[in-house]
Amino acid sequence: MRIKSILLTGAFAVMCLFGHAQEQRDLKKEVKVRTNFKPKIKKAKRIGEMPSVLDTVTFKKRFDYSIRSKSLDVSFKPGSIKAAKMTSERFKKIQGHSFDLAAGNYASLFADYRYNSLQSKKTDFGAHLQHYSSNGKLELENGTEVKPDWKEFLAEIYGNHYLDDAKLSSRIFFKHKSFNYYGSPLSDGVKNIFDYNNQRFNHLGLNTTYETLNKNAKDLNYKLGVEFEYFTDKYNVSEVDMGVNGSAEVKVGEGLWSLESSLNFIQTNNLVYWNSELKDHDVRSSLWMVNPSYNLTLGNFNMRLGVKAQAILGNDSEFNLYPDVKFNLVLVDRVLDMFAGLDGNLDLNTIRSISEANPFVHSGLDVENTSTNYRVYGGFKSKISAKSSALFSMEYSNIDKQYFFSMANIAVSPQGELPSQTNYSNKYAVVYNDLYKISFTGELDLQLNKQLNLYALAKYTHYSLDGLEEPWHMPNFEMEARASYRFTDQWQFNARLIFVGERSVMTNENIAQLDAIADFGLGAEYKWNDILSLYANMNNIFDAETYLWHGYPSQGINGMIGLKLIF
Repeated sequence: MRIKSILLTGAFAVMCLFGHAQEQRDLKKEVKVRTNFKPKIKKAKRIGEMPSVLDTVTFKKRFDYSIRSKSLDVSFKPGSIKAAKMTSERFKKIQGHSFDLAAGNYASLFADYRYNSLQSKKTDFGAHLQHYSSNGKLELENGTEVKPDWKEFLAEIYGNHYLDDAKLSSRIFFKHKSFNYYGSPLSDGVKNIFDYNNQRFNHLGLNTTYETLNKNAKDLNYKLGVEFEYFTDKYNVSEVDMGVNGSAEVKVGEGLWSLESSLNFIQTNNLVYWNSELKDHDVRSSLWMVNPSYNLTLGNFNMRLGVKAQAILGNDSEFNLYPDVKFNLVLVDRVLDMFAGLDGNLDLNTIRSISEANPFVHSGLDVENTSTNYRVYGGFKSKISAKSSALFSMEYSNIDKQYFFSMANIAVSPQGELPSQTNYSNKYAVVYNDLYKISFTGELDLQLNKQLNLYALAKYTHYSLDGLEEPWHMPNFEMEARASYRFTDQWQFNARLIFVGERSVMTNENIAQLDAIADFGLGAEYKWNDILSLYANMNNIFDAETYLWHGYPSQGINGMIGLKLIF
Protein backbone atom coordinates (compact mmCIF):
# COMPACT_ATOMS: atom_id res chain seq x y z
CA MET A 1 0.00 0.00 0.00
CA ARG A 2 2.87 2.17 0.88
CA ILE A 3 4.54 1.34 -2.41
CA LYS A 4 1.34 2.22 -4.31
CA SER A 5 1.18 5.56 -2.65
CA ILE A 6 4.74 6.37 -3.54
CA LEU A 7 4.12 5.39 -7.22
CA LEU A 8 1.04 7.63 -7.48
CA THR A 9 2.90 10.50 -5.94
CA GLY A 10 5.80 10.11 -8.40
CA ALA A 11 3.45 9.79 -11.36
CA PHE A 12 1.67 13.04 -10.33
CA ALA A 13 4.97 14.87 -9.98
CA VAL A 14 6.11 13.75 -13.41
CA MET A 15 2.83 14.93 -14.95
CA CYS A 16 3.18 18.37 -13.30
CA LEU A 17 6.73 18.82 -14.60
CA PHE A 18 5.68 17.77 -18.10
CA GLY A 19 2.76 20.16 -18.04
CA HIS A 20 4.99 23.06 -16.90
CA ALA A 21 7.48 22.39 -19.66
CA GLN A 22 4.76 22.18 -22.24
CA GLU A 23 3.34 25.56 -21.04
CA GLN A 24 6.75 27.24 -21.41
CA ARG A 25 7.16 25.84 -24.91
CA ASP A 26 3.69 27.07 -26.00
CA LEU A 27 4.33 30.71 -24.81
CA LYS A 28 7.17 31.06 -27.28
CA LYS A 29 4.88 30.39 -30.27
CA GLU A 30 3.53 33.23 -32.53
CA VAL A 31 -0.24 33.18 -32.93
CA LYS A 32 -1.83 34.85 -35.90
CA VAL A 33 -5.57 35.41 -36.11
CA ARG A 34 -7.09 36.00 -39.55
CA THR A 35 -10.69 37.17 -39.82
CA ASN A 36 -12.93 39.60 -41.88
CA PHE A 37 -14.58 40.96 -38.79
CA LYS A 38 -14.24 44.73 -38.25
CA PRO A 39 -15.70 46.07 -35.06
CA LYS A 40 -17.87 49.17 -35.28
CA ILE A 41 -19.36 51.32 -32.60
CA LYS A 42 -22.88 52.37 -33.33
CA LYS A 43 -23.94 55.95 -32.86
CA ALA A 44 -25.47 56.60 -29.59
CA LYS A 45 -29.04 57.79 -29.68
CA ARG A 46 -29.40 61.22 -28.17
CA ILE A 47 -32.03 61.51 -25.56
CA GLY A 48 -33.58 64.69 -24.34
CA GLU A 49 -33.76 66.90 -27.54
CA MET A 50 -35.95 69.99 -27.11
CA PRO A 51 -39.09 69.69 -29.14
CA SER A 52 -39.92 72.52 -31.59
CA VAL A 53 -43.17 74.30 -30.95
CA LEU A 54 -44.97 76.11 -33.75
CA ASP A 55 -47.28 78.87 -32.53
CA THR A 56 -50.23 79.32 -34.87
CA VAL A 57 -51.60 82.38 -33.07
CA THR A 58 -50.49 85.80 -34.55
CA PHE A 59 -50.86 89.35 -33.17
CA LYS A 60 -50.86 92.59 -35.29
CA LYS A 61 -49.98 95.96 -33.75
CA ARG A 62 -52.64 98.49 -34.39
CA PHE A 63 -53.12 102.03 -33.17
CA ASP A 64 -55.01 105.14 -34.27
CA TYR A 65 -53.64 108.71 -34.23
CA SER A 66 -54.71 112.21 -35.32
CA ILE A 67 -53.12 115.73 -35.41
CA ARG A 68 -55.02 118.69 -34.23
CA SER A 69 -53.54 121.68 -36.17
CA LYS A 70 -53.36 125.09 -34.56
CA SER A 71 -52.08 128.26 -36.24
CA LEU A 72 -49.18 130.11 -34.60
CA ASP A 73 -48.81 133.83 -35.21
CA VAL A 74 -45.23 135.02 -36.11
CA SER A 75 -44.43 138.69 -35.89
CA PHE A 76 -41.37 138.52 -38.30
CA LYS A 77 -41.97 139.82 -41.80
CA PRO A 78 -39.15 139.56 -44.43
CA GLY A 79 -38.26 142.78 -46.17
CA SER A 80 -37.87 143.25 -49.88
CA ILE A 81 -34.39 142.72 -51.44
CA LYS A 82 -33.24 145.43 -53.77
CA ALA A 83 -31.82 144.50 -57.13
CA ALA A 84 -27.98 144.47 -57.35
CA LYS A 85 -26.26 147.18 -59.35
CA MET A 86 -22.80 147.22 -60.97
CA THR A 87 -20.76 150.24 -59.92
CA SER A 88 -17.35 151.23 -61.25
CA GLU A 89 -14.57 151.45 -58.63
CA ARG A 90 -12.49 154.57 -58.71
CA PHE A 91 -9.26 153.89 -60.59
CA LYS A 92 -6.21 154.38 -58.42
CA LYS A 93 -3.91 156.66 -60.32
CA ILE A 94 -0.38 155.43 -60.86
CA GLN A 95 2.21 158.14 -60.54
CA GLY A 96 5.09 158.28 -62.97
CA HIS A 97 7.23 161.03 -61.43
CA SER A 98 9.16 161.22 -58.16
CA PHE A 99 11.38 164.04 -56.95
CA ASP A 100 13.66 164.23 -53.89
CA LEU A 101 15.30 167.40 -52.64
CA ALA A 102 17.41 167.63 -49.48
CA ALA A 103 20.04 169.89 -47.93
CA GLY A 104 22.29 169.68 -44.87
CA ASN A 105 25.41 170.88 -43.13
CA TYR A 106 28.80 170.86 -44.86
CA ALA A 107 26.94 172.70 -47.64
CA SER A 108 25.49 169.37 -48.76
CA LEU A 109 22.84 169.23 -51.49
CA PHE A 110 21.00 166.18 -52.80
CA ALA A 111 18.47 166.05 -55.67
CA ASP A 112 16.95 163.01 -57.37
CA TYR A 113 14.33 162.87 -60.16
CA ARG A 114 12.84 159.72 -61.69
CA TYR A 115 10.29 159.19 -64.43
CA ASN A 116 8.71 155.89 -65.49
CA SER A 117 6.22 155.37 -68.31
CA LEU A 118 2.73 154.18 -67.36
CA GLN A 119 0.22 151.59 -68.61
CA SER A 120 1.98 150.30 -71.67
CA LYS A 121 1.65 146.65 -72.69
CA LYS A 122 4.57 146.62 -75.11
CA THR A 123 7.07 149.20 -73.91
CA ASP A 124 8.31 150.62 -70.64
CA PHE A 125 11.02 153.19 -70.24
CA GLY A 126 12.31 155.63 -67.67
CA ALA A 127 14.74 158.42 -66.94
CA HIS A 128 16.81 159.18 -63.86
CA LEU A 129 18.74 162.30 -62.81
CA GLN A 130 20.72 162.58 -59.58
CA HIS A 131 23.02 165.19 -58.03
CA TYR A 132 24.99 165.08 -54.78
CA SER A 133 27.56 167.61 -53.59
CA SER A 134 29.33 168.62 -50.40
CA ASN A 135 31.54 171.68 -50.01
CA GLY A 136 32.11 172.08 -46.30
CA LYS A 137 35.47 172.36 -44.55
CA LEU A 138 37.35 169.59 -42.73
CA GLU A 139 40.27 169.82 -40.33
CA LEU A 140 43.36 167.62 -40.76
CA GLU A 141 45.46 166.19 -37.94
CA ASN A 142 47.90 169.10 -38.18
CA GLY A 143 45.06 171.62 -37.73
CA THR A 144 44.90 172.68 -41.39
CA GLU A 145 41.39 173.33 -42.72
CA VAL A 146 40.67 171.88 -46.18
CA LYS A 147 37.69 171.73 -48.54
CA PRO A 148 36.75 168.32 -50.02
CA ASP A 149 34.45 169.88 -52.70
CA TRP A 150 32.88 166.54 -53.58
CA LYS A 151 30.37 166.42 -56.49
CA GLU A 152 28.58 163.54 -58.19
CA PHE A 153 26.08 163.53 -61.07
CA LEU A 154 24.20 160.74 -62.83
CA ALA A 155 21.91 160.83 -65.88
CA GLU A 156 20.45 157.69 -67.43
CA ILE A 157 17.68 156.55 -69.77
CA TYR A 158 16.56 152.92 -69.83
CA GLY A 159 13.75 150.88 -71.31
CA ASN A 160 12.34 147.53 -72.42
CA HIS A 161 10.33 146.63 -75.50
CA TYR A 162 8.40 143.34 -75.42
CA LEU A 163 7.83 141.28 -78.55
CA ASP A 164 5.69 138.14 -78.82
CA ASP A 165 8.37 135.88 -77.35
CA ALA A 166 11.36 138.16 -76.79
CA LYS A 167 12.50 141.32 -75.01
CA LEU A 168 14.77 144.15 -76.14
CA SER A 169 16.48 146.14 -73.36
CA SER A 170 18.68 149.24 -73.60
CA ARG A 171 20.39 151.69 -71.25
CA ILE A 172 22.49 154.79 -71.81
CA PHE A 173 24.10 156.66 -68.93
CA PHE A 174 26.55 159.39 -68.02
CA LYS A 175 28.37 159.68 -64.67
CA HIS A 176 30.44 162.60 -63.47
CA LYS A 177 32.53 162.84 -60.31
CA SER A 178 34.85 165.64 -59.20
CA PHE A 179 36.72 166.16 -55.90
CA ASN A 180 39.83 167.56 -54.27
CA TYR A 181 42.85 165.65 -52.99
CA TYR A 182 42.25 167.30 -49.64
CA GLY A 183 44.20 164.78 -47.54
CA SER A 184 47.84 164.83 -46.46
CA PRO A 185 49.64 167.75 -48.13
CA LEU A 186 52.31 167.21 -50.77
CA SER A 187 55.80 166.68 -49.41
CA ASP A 188 58.28 169.44 -50.11
CA GLY A 189 61.18 168.64 -52.43
CA VAL A 190 59.51 165.55 -53.95
CA LYS A 191 59.98 165.30 -57.70
CA ASN A 192 56.64 164.61 -59.39
CA ILE A 193 55.93 164.19 -63.06
CA PHE A 194 53.13 166.75 -62.69
CA ASP A 195 51.49 168.38 -59.66
CA TYR A 196 47.75 168.66 -59.17
CA ASN A 197 45.32 168.85 -56.27
CA ASN A 198 41.93 167.95 -57.78
CA GLN A 199 40.45 165.32 -60.06
CA ARG A 200 37.49 164.75 -62.37
CA PHE A 201 36.06 161.49 -63.78
CA ASN A 202 33.61 161.20 -66.68
CA HIS A 203 32.02 157.86 -67.51
CA LEU A 204 29.75 157.29 -70.54
CA GLY A 205 28.10 153.96 -71.29
CA LEU A 206 25.63 152.26 -73.64
CA ASN A 207 24.37 148.68 -73.70
CA THR A 208 21.66 146.80 -75.60
CA THR A 209 20.41 143.25 -75.03
CA TYR A 210 18.05 140.99 -77.01
CA GLU A 211 16.58 138.11 -74.99
CA THR A 212 14.12 135.37 -75.98
CA LEU A 213 11.30 134.46 -73.57
CA ASN A 214 10.14 131.00 -74.62
CA LYS A 215 7.96 129.47 -71.90
CA ASN A 216 8.76 125.90 -72.88
CA ALA A 217 12.08 124.94 -71.30
CA LYS A 218 12.79 122.52 -74.16
CA ASP A 219 12.88 125.43 -76.60
CA LEU A 220 16.18 127.22 -77.02
CA ASN A 221 16.43 130.47 -75.07
CA TYR A 222 19.31 132.82 -75.75
CA LYS A 223 20.55 136.33 -75.02
CA LEU A 224 22.77 138.59 -77.14
CA GLY A 225 24.19 141.92 -76.04
CA VAL A 226 26.61 144.65 -77.02
CA GLU A 227 28.18 147.30 -74.77
CA PHE A 228 30.36 150.37 -75.03
CA GLU A 229 31.93 152.39 -72.20
CA TYR A 230 34.24 155.38 -72.24
CA PHE A 231 36.07 156.62 -69.14
CA THR A 232 38.37 159.63 -68.80
CA ASP A 233 39.86 161.85 -66.12
CA LYS A 234 40.94 165.48 -65.97
CA TYR A 235 44.51 164.72 -67.14
CA ASN A 236 43.75 163.00 -70.47
CA VAL A 237 43.94 159.46 -69.15
CA SER A 238 41.21 157.61 -71.03
CA GLU A 239 39.85 154.11 -71.39
CA VAL A 240 37.59 152.50 -74.02
CA ASP A 241 35.79 149.23 -73.33
CA MET A 242 33.84 147.59 -76.17
CA GLY A 243 32.35 144.13 -75.91
CA VAL A 244 29.83 141.54 -77.01
CA ASN A 245 28.26 138.88 -74.81
CA GLY A 246 25.77 136.10 -75.14
CA SER A 247 24.23 133.11 -73.42
CA ALA A 248 22.02 130.19 -74.42
CA GLU A 249 20.22 127.43 -72.56
CA VAL A 250 18.05 124.45 -73.53
CA LYS A 251 16.54 121.56 -71.58
CA VAL A 252 17.51 118.07 -72.68
CA GLY A 253 15.95 115.26 -70.68
CA GLU A 254 16.02 116.16 -67.01
CA GLY A 255 18.95 118.56 -67.28
CA LEU A 256 19.49 122.10 -68.53
CA TRP A 257 22.52 122.83 -70.73
CA SER A 258 23.78 126.41 -70.80
CA LEU A 259 26.61 128.35 -72.38
CA GLU A 260 27.83 131.87 -71.56
CA SER A 261 30.51 133.75 -73.45
CA SER A 262 31.86 137.30 -73.77
CA LEU A 263 34.62 139.17 -75.55
CA ASN A 264 35.83 142.63 -74.46
CA PHE A 265 38.42 144.89 -76.06
CA ILE A 266 39.97 147.47 -73.69
CA GLN A 267 42.39 150.25 -74.58
CA THR A 268 43.89 152.56 -71.95
CA ASN A 269 45.87 155.67 -72.86
CA ASN A 270 48.41 157.84 -70.98
CA LEU A 271 49.34 155.55 -68.11
CA VAL A 272 52.14 156.59 -65.76
CA TYR A 273 55.28 154.57 -64.91
CA TRP A 274 57.35 156.26 -62.23
CA ASN A 275 60.51 154.20 -62.59
CA SER A 276 60.98 155.43 -66.17
CA GLU A 277 59.07 158.73 -65.81
CA LEU A 278 56.90 157.53 -68.68
CA LYS A 279 53.55 159.31 -68.72
CA ASP A 280 52.11 158.52 -72.13
CA HIS A 281 52.08 154.74 -72.07
CA ASP A 282 49.18 152.94 -73.82
CA VAL A 283 47.88 149.46 -73.02
CA ARG A 284 45.64 147.27 -75.20
CA SER A 285 44.07 144.07 -73.95
CA SER A 286 41.27 141.69 -74.88
CA LEU A 287 39.39 139.58 -72.34
CA TRP A 288 37.66 136.44 -73.62
CA MET A 289 35.46 134.19 -71.48
CA VAL A 290 33.48 131.00 -72.20
CA ASN A 291 31.50 129.13 -69.54
CA PRO A 292 29.60 125.90 -70.45
CA SER A 293 27.62 124.20 -67.69
CA TYR A 294 25.06 121.50 -66.97
CA ASN A 295 22.25 122.08 -64.46
CA LEU A 296 20.18 119.29 -62.95
CA THR A 297 17.39 119.17 -60.37
CA LEU A 298 16.50 115.92 -58.59
CA GLY A 299 13.78 116.42 -56.01
CA ASN A 300 15.21 118.59 -53.23
CA PHE A 301 18.72 118.54 -54.74
CA ASN A 302 20.00 120.67 -57.61
CA MET A 303 23.49 121.12 -58.96
CA ARG A 304 25.51 122.99 -61.55
CA LEU A 305 28.58 121.41 -63.15
CA GLY A 306 30.65 123.65 -65.37
CA VAL A 307 34.02 125.06 -66.25
CA LYS A 308 35.07 128.62 -67.05
CA ALA A 309 37.91 129.47 -69.41
CA GLN A 310 39.29 133.03 -69.45
CA ALA A 311 42.10 134.49 -71.52
CA ILE A 312 43.71 137.94 -71.68
CA LEU A 313 45.40 138.78 -74.96
CA GLY A 314 47.58 141.83 -75.49
CA ASN A 315 50.04 143.56 -73.17
CA ASP A 316 49.27 141.22 -70.28
CA SER A 317 48.63 137.83 -71.90
CA GLU A 318 47.27 135.15 -69.59
CA PHE A 319 45.06 132.06 -69.79
CA ASN A 320 43.32 130.36 -66.88
CA LEU A 321 40.83 127.56 -66.45
CA TYR A 322 38.50 127.64 -63.43
CA PRO A 323 35.89 125.22 -62.02
CA ASP A 324 32.25 126.28 -61.83
CA VAL A 325 30.44 123.91 -59.50
CA LYS A 326 27.42 124.64 -57.31
CA PHE A 327 25.21 122.45 -55.14
CA ASN A 328 22.00 123.15 -53.24
CA LEU A 329 20.11 120.74 -50.99
CA VAL A 330 16.73 121.43 -49.38
CA LEU A 331 17.03 119.91 -45.89
CA VAL A 332 13.61 121.08 -44.69
CA ASP A 333 11.14 122.19 -47.34
CA ARG A 334 10.72 126.00 -47.35
CA VAL A 335 12.67 126.21 -44.09
CA LEU A 336 16.35 125.20 -44.42
CA ASP A 337 18.69 124.91 -47.43
CA MET A 338 22.35 123.92 -47.60
CA PHE A 339 24.60 125.20 -50.42
CA ALA A 340 28.22 124.76 -51.50
CA GLY A 341 30.37 125.60 -54.49
CA LEU A 342 33.79 125.81 -56.09
CA ASP A 343 34.75 128.48 -58.66
CA GLY A 344 37.37 131.06 -59.66
CA ASN A 345 37.76 134.19 -61.76
CA LEU A 346 40.26 136.35 -63.67
CA ASP A 347 39.81 140.10 -63.14
CA LEU A 348 41.19 142.50 -65.74
CA ASN A 349 41.77 145.55 -63.55
CA THR A 350 41.28 148.92 -65.25
CA ILE A 351 41.64 152.54 -64.23
CA ARG A 352 37.86 152.75 -63.96
CA SER A 353 37.54 149.79 -61.58
CA ILE A 354 40.47 150.98 -59.46
CA SER A 355 39.13 154.55 -59.28
CA GLU A 356 35.75 153.28 -58.16
CA ALA A 357 37.42 151.30 -55.36
CA ASN A 358 39.61 154.24 -54.22
CA PRO A 359 39.19 157.64 -55.94
CA PHE A 360 42.37 159.03 -54.32
CA VAL A 361 44.76 157.07 -56.57
CA HIS A 362 47.09 159.07 -58.77
CA SER A 363 46.11 159.72 -62.38
CA GLY A 364 47.22 157.07 -64.87
CA LEU A 365 47.69 154.26 -62.36
CA ASP A 366 48.18 150.92 -64.10
CA VAL A 367 47.21 147.83 -62.12
CA GLU A 368 48.03 144.23 -62.94
CA ASN A 369 45.37 141.56 -63.31
CA THR A 370 44.11 139.57 -60.31
CA SER A 371 43.39 135.83 -60.45
CA THR A 372 41.23 134.05 -57.90
CA ASN A 373 42.64 130.59 -58.55
CA TYR A 374 39.88 128.91 -56.59
CA ARG A 375 37.16 129.84 -54.13
CA VAL A 376 35.48 127.22 -51.97
CA TYR A 377 32.31 128.29 -50.22
CA GLY A 378 29.32 126.81 -48.44
CA GLY A 379 26.67 127.56 -45.89
CA PHE A 380 23.03 127.44 -44.84
CA LYS A 381 19.97 129.50 -45.73
CA SER A 382 16.95 129.48 -43.47
CA LYS A 383 13.43 130.79 -44.05
CA ILE A 384 12.31 131.72 -40.55
CA SER A 385 8.92 133.00 -41.67
CA ALA A 386 7.24 134.38 -44.77
CA LYS A 387 9.22 137.64 -44.48
CA SER A 388 12.18 136.64 -42.28
CA SER A 389 15.34 134.80 -43.26
CA ALA A 390 18.87 133.98 -42.05
CA LEU A 391 22.12 133.03 -43.77
CA PHE A 392 25.49 131.72 -42.67
CA SER A 393 28.36 131.12 -45.10
CA MET A 394 32.07 130.34 -45.11
CA GLU A 395 34.55 131.06 -47.91
CA TYR A 396 38.17 130.07 -48.55
CA SER A 397 40.09 131.64 -51.46
CA ASN A 398 43.52 131.49 -53.06
CA ILE A 399 44.35 134.73 -54.91
CA ASP A 400 47.32 135.76 -57.06
CA LYS A 401 48.37 139.42 -57.43
CA GLN A 402 45.82 140.96 -55.12
CA TYR A 403 46.40 144.71 -55.01
CA PHE A 404 46.46 146.78 -51.81
CA PHE A 405 46.43 150.58 -51.67
CA SER A 406 49.54 152.21 -50.25
CA MET A 407 50.58 155.85 -49.93
CA ALA A 408 54.25 154.91 -49.47
CA ASN A 409 56.32 156.81 -52.01
CA ILE A 410 59.09 154.22 -51.88
CA ALA A 411 56.95 151.15 -51.28
CA VAL A 412 58.64 147.93 -52.34
CA SER A 413 57.04 144.62 -53.25
CA PRO A 414 58.71 141.22 -52.69
CA GLN A 415 59.75 141.15 -56.36
CA GLY A 416 61.37 144.61 -56.31
CA GLU A 417 60.25 148.14 -57.12
CA LEU A 418 56.65 148.61 -58.09
CA PRO A 419 56.12 149.62 -61.71
CA SER A 420 53.30 151.91 -60.57
CA GLN A 421 54.72 153.28 -57.31
CA THR A 422 54.00 156.93 -56.56
CA ASN A 423 56.11 159.83 -55.38
CA TYR A 424 53.01 161.65 -54.14
CA SER A 425 52.38 161.90 -50.41
CA ASN A 426 48.64 162.56 -50.81
CA LYS A 427 47.78 160.06 -53.58
CA TYR A 428 47.66 156.29 -53.57
CA ALA A 429 49.41 153.62 -55.61
CA VAL A 430 49.19 149.85 -55.16
CA VAL A 431 51.33 146.99 -53.92
CA TYR A 432 50.69 143.35 -54.86
CA ASN A 433 50.73 140.11 -52.94
CA ASP A 434 49.58 136.50 -53.25
CA LEU A 435 47.36 135.42 -50.40
CA TYR A 436 44.95 132.98 -48.86
CA LYS A 437 41.90 134.26 -47.05
CA ILE A 438 39.08 132.67 -45.11
CA SER A 439 35.91 134.56 -44.23
CA PHE A 440 32.75 133.90 -42.23
CA THR A 441 29.53 135.79 -42.94
CA GLY A 442 26.25 135.89 -41.04
CA GLU A 443 23.10 137.69 -42.18
CA LEU A 444 19.74 138.04 -40.44
CA ASP A 445 16.58 139.73 -41.73
CA LEU A 446 13.64 139.70 -39.29
CA GLN A 447 10.16 141.05 -39.97
CA LEU A 448 8.86 140.83 -36.41
CA ASN A 449 5.47 142.32 -37.26
CA LYS A 450 3.92 144.78 -39.70
CA GLN A 451 5.63 147.67 -37.93
CA LEU A 452 9.17 146.49 -37.05
CA ASN A 453 11.93 145.15 -39.30
CA LEU A 454 15.47 144.30 -38.16
CA TYR A 455 18.51 143.54 -40.33
CA ALA A 456 22.10 142.64 -39.41
CA LEU A 457 25.17 141.59 -41.40
CA ALA A 458 28.56 140.64 -39.92
CA LYS A 459 31.72 139.43 -41.69
CA TYR A 460 35.08 138.30 -40.35
CA THR A 461 38.07 137.75 -42.68
CA HIS A 462 41.52 136.34 -41.92
CA TYR A 463 44.36 137.00 -44.39
CA SER A 464 47.45 134.86 -44.86
CA LEU A 465 49.91 136.91 -46.94
CA ASP A 466 52.98 135.85 -48.88
CA GLY A 467 55.34 138.77 -48.29
CA LEU A 468 53.44 141.81 -47.04
CA GLU A 469 53.26 142.42 -43.32
CA GLU A 470 49.58 143.39 -43.34
CA PRO A 471 46.68 143.64 -45.84
CA TRP A 472 46.79 147.44 -46.15
CA HIS A 473 43.42 149.18 -45.62
CA MET A 474 41.61 145.82 -45.35
CA PRO A 475 39.68 145.27 -42.07
CA ASN A 476 39.30 141.90 -40.38
CA PHE A 477 35.79 142.64 -39.12
CA GLU A 478 32.84 144.52 -40.69
CA MET A 479 29.27 144.86 -39.50
CA GLU A 480 26.05 146.65 -40.48
CA ALA A 481 22.79 146.77 -38.54
CA ARG A 482 19.51 148.46 -39.50
CA ALA A 483 16.10 148.87 -37.87
CA SER A 484 12.91 150.25 -39.37
CA TYR A 485 9.76 150.98 -37.36
CA ARG A 486 6.43 152.18 -38.80
CA PHE A 487 4.79 153.98 -35.89
CA THR A 488 1.64 154.98 -37.80
CA ASP A 489 0.58 155.16 -41.42
CA GLN A 490 2.21 158.60 -41.53
CA TRP A 491 5.31 158.21 -39.32
CA GLN A 492 8.25 155.89 -39.95
CA PHE A 493 11.56 155.79 -38.04
CA ASN A 494 14.85 154.08 -38.85
CA ALA A 495 18.28 153.54 -37.30
CA ARG A 496 21.58 152.36 -38.79
CA LEU A 497 25.00 151.32 -37.45
CA ILE A 498 28.07 150.71 -39.62
CA PHE A 499 31.17 149.30 -37.95
CA VAL A 500 34.55 148.79 -39.66
CA GLY A 501 37.40 147.31 -37.64
CA GLU A 502 40.94 148.58 -37.32
CA ARG A 503 43.11 148.61 -40.45
CA SER A 504 46.86 148.70 -40.98
CA VAL A 505 48.23 151.12 -43.60
CA MET A 506 51.62 151.84 -45.18
CA THR A 507 52.72 155.44 -45.61
CA ASN A 508 56.24 156.73 -46.26
CA GLU A 509 57.91 153.52 -45.03
CA ASN A 510 55.90 153.63 -41.80
CA ILE A 511 53.13 151.31 -40.68
CA ALA A 512 50.16 153.17 -39.20
CA GLN A 513 46.92 151.97 -37.67
CA LEU A 514 43.52 153.40 -38.55
CA ASP A 515 41.01 153.36 -35.72
CA ALA A 516 37.77 151.44 -36.01
CA ILE A 517 34.82 153.25 -37.57
CA ALA A 518 31.46 153.27 -35.75
CA ASP A 519 28.94 155.38 -37.66
CA PHE A 520 25.54 155.51 -35.95
CA GLY A 521 22.65 157.27 -37.69
CA LEU A 522 18.95 157.99 -37.18
CA GLY A 523 16.19 158.98 -39.56
CA ALA A 524 12.50 159.82 -39.65
CA GLU A 525 9.90 160.23 -42.41
CA TYR A 526 6.45 161.79 -42.25
CA LYS A 527 3.97 161.02 -45.05
CA TRP A 528 1.84 164.12 -45.40
CA ASN A 529 -0.38 162.56 -48.07
CA ASP A 530 -0.05 160.36 -51.15
CA ILE A 531 1.96 163.07 -52.89
CA LEU A 532 4.19 164.72 -50.28
CA SER A 533 6.57 163.23 -47.69
CA LEU A 534 9.07 164.95 -45.41
CA TYR A 535 12.19 163.26 -44.01
CA ALA A 536 15.34 163.92 -41.98
CA ASN A 537 18.53 161.84 -41.60
CA MET A 538 21.46 162.23 -39.21
CA ASN A 539 24.80 160.36 -39.55
CA ASN A 540 27.85 159.97 -37.30
CA ILE A 541 25.80 161.14 -34.34
CA PHE A 542 28.69 160.66 -31.91
CA ASP A 543 30.88 162.97 -34.03
CA ALA A 544 33.71 160.42 -34.17
CA GLU A 545 36.83 161.28 -36.16
CA THR A 546 36.99 158.55 -38.79
CA TYR A 547 39.33 157.73 -41.67
CA LEU A 548 38.20 155.48 -44.48
CA TRP A 549 41.53 156.16 -46.22
CA HIS A 550 44.69 157.20 -44.44
CA GLY A 551 45.17 160.99 -44.58
CA TYR A 552 41.56 161.64 -45.61
CA PRO A 553 39.25 162.30 -42.65
CA SER A 554 35.50 161.81 -43.10
CA GLN A 555 32.83 164.28 -42.11
CA GLY A 556 31.80 164.56 -38.46
CA ILE A 557 28.17 164.69 -37.41
CA ASN A 558 26.16 165.45 -40.55
CA GLY A 559 22.53 165.46 -41.49
CA MET A 560 20.03 166.37 -44.20
CA ILE A 561 16.40 167.49 -44.26
CA GLY A 562 14.37 166.96 -47.39
CA LEU A 563 11.06 166.35 -49.07
CA LYS A 564 9.80 163.81 -51.58
CA LEU A 565 7.09 164.39 -54.19
CA ILE A 566 5.24 161.70 -56.12
CA PHE A 567 3.06 162.97 -58.96
